[in-house]
Amino acid sequence: MNFLSTYLAWRYLWFKGKDKNIAFMIKICFLGILIGTFSLMLTLIITNGFEKVIHEKMQGINSQVIVSSQGNRLEYNGIRNLLLTEFKQDIQAVSARAIKQALIDHNKKQSVIFLEGIDTQNESEVTTLPEKIIYPKNLNKNTATKLILNMAENELLIGHKTAELYNLHVGDEVNLMIPEPASKHKLFFNKHTFVIGGIFKIGLDEYDNNIAFCNINHMNKLFNENGVDQITVKLHIHEKKYLKHSMLSSDFWIEFWTEIKFKIKNFFTTNPEEAAIIKKLQKRLPHLQINSWKDLYPALVSSLKLEKYVMFFILALISLVASMNMISLLFMQIQQKRRDIAIFKAMGMSDNCIRSIFLHLGIGITLSASAIGLGIAALAGYLLEKYPFIELPDVYYVSYLPARMEPEIFFVVFIATMLLGFLATWIPSRRSKQIEIAQVLRQE
Repeated sequence: MNFLSTYLAWRYLWFKGKDKNIAFMIKICFLGILIGTFSLMLTLIITNGFEKVIHEKMQGINSQVIVSSQGNRLEYNGIRNLLLTEFKQDIQAVSARAIKQALIDHNKKQSVIFLEGIDTQNESEVTTLPEKIIYPKNLNKNTATKLILNMAENELLIGHKTAELYNLHVGDEVNLMIPEPASKHKLFFNKHTFVIGGIFKIGLDEYDNNIAFCNINHMNKLFNENGVDQITVKLHIHEKKYLKHSMLSSDFWIEFWTEIKFKIKNFFTTNPEEAAIIKKLQKRLPHLQINSWKDLYPALVSSLKLEKYVMFFILALISLVASMNMISLLFMQIQQKRRDIAIFKAMGMSDNCIRSIFLHLGIGITLSASAIGLGIAALAGYLLEKYPFIELPDVYYVSYLPARMEPEIFFVVFIATMLLGFLATWIPSRRSKQIEIAQVLRQE
């Protein structure tokens, strides 16, 4: 009977002699679901791209995890050894930072700048600072990393906007006014000369215009202090397990479904693996503050996440509207096929079997339309990801329209579309049960 229902649904869908109004409605339903699926998928690809790219930019210059102690300095070497020893499966690299304020003085211009001391031996393993250096020109990643590794004690890395403001170039000298320990009545400064070792461009004003990096050991000497303000941590990036298998293998789908269940369980957590590691660190080091880089930008992270979910639910309404057309189509189809249904019933076909004819009809239209819509969205997403040709104004954190495709997004959109399609098909298909055999055969 199942095969018969599928065959009859196929015949109703492709029968050349069918009513022109029905044929037109089928095309409208098909295009509506296709466009709805395409727009929903492409929007999620773009919003996911915005979230991923901005996260990479923010997290790149910061570290994934920040260990600090409010108002206290940290003993760097001891904590670093503990983290790398006890959490070697979770932690990839550890570095340190110290943050102070100083006055930059050059060509009769002065302004306050945040001076960040970095562990030059490990900074490149924790953040993407080497990749942000634009001067000296034509540096690749290796040479930029060596530039930071070999930073002299009197060398300084400054943002490109600070360099433009003071007309500074690599090799120029600049004075920093370091405050002495505060007294009750006066504030004294010591002048120290630094050489510009490099100029970076992050794309964020708070770094490009307000921050300079120097060697943390030299900075501690200048301020006559020991220890560090922050210990920065980079976590191991665990590759998604299903990507290691072929899509044709059962292992791929087992691991893929495990990933989906994990994400559903942690639906409201931006990065559940990172959150789990932070909890373990907090349990091991309860006297220290351990935060994610997201805690530095809570409003931005929340807005990106909210935007993605809101856009999903709003654009899902397009698919819902297209599904409403499916209800109209099937009601018209059932009304037109009343005589066929009565004959089928008279021949002994069950109500469930007759209902499944129209279920197969609606689900077939939904399945084919959503599959083609997802395919077109995948092609558009690939082009946007491979060739970022749409430029954005400076108000955004990125200069081009980003796109990031993930299998989980395709799965969610496909399931959502099929559920809406099934609901829109199931409602009218129940009407076939109400057709009276005797009345229809007598009248028609």
